[in-house]
Amino acid sequence: MVTGENKPKLTISADDFSILFSEKYHVSIEVSLKEFKFVILDTKDIKYKYLEIYQFTSTLLDKILDELRTIISENTILNSSFSSLSVAYSNFPSTLIPCLLYNQEDESTILSLNTDVFECILRDDITNQNAKLIYSVPEKIKSTIDSFFPKIRSNSQETILIKEYEKIKRDKPTAYVNINKDSVLITIFKKNNLIFNNSFTFLTKEDLLYYLLFTFEQLKLSTEKTKVVLFGDINFYEEKYKLLYKYI
Repeated sequence: MVTGENKPKLTISADDFSILFSEKYHVSIEVSLKEFKFVILDTKDIKYKYLEIYQFTSTLLDKILDELRTIISENTILNSSFSSLSVAYSNFPSTLIPCLLYNQEDESTILSLNTDVFECILRDDITNQNAKLIYSVPEKIKSTIDSFFPKIRSNSQETILIKEYEKIKRDKPTAYVNINKDSVLITIFKKNNLIFNNSFTFLTKEDLLYYLLFTFEQLKLSTEKTKVVLFGDINFYEEKYKLLYKYI
């Protein structure tokens, strides 16, 4: 729990959760420029026991950093000793590069072709796709996470999602659509091959529909023959779900 002004937007705890058993728990952290969240996994029975989600109140990096430090430093649960920790950097500038074309010296140049680039450039291996995912995060955010959790393992959220999608058996092209409040990550597989992965910022439900239809058009995919999996910040009762259901 946090004792200061930064209170969690959401807290969920299993009945049998106890921080006294922290040394058998794994903590998965997700951080973006809008949210900080963490979930605790019991590594013995492989069940999630605890979740907290925070929303940053500012869009200014220095203010976000102040909130991030306050949340972590005042959180009595996060300041326990855990079996292991990992962090996923979410919704930061990124791109995929085939291994055959990858050169670490070109990372900043390639990222800057279609997005702004932060100071710290990281890279993940997407082994089954013979590709690397490069992404950039503000140096101050990464150093803050590393200072509080020196042994933490880091990945891009996109890398984690792609590797989970790879485990799924498919008999038709499948689009995985991860919707956030004002952005969407679209990842498309044909059988075992990753053919598309990109994120878009949207303001309206019509924008969201446009990006999906435009992606399908560019890849020459049929909206009737392509399976679409929606998840994230969406439910059956929202207008954006109804619009997507009507046209896709």
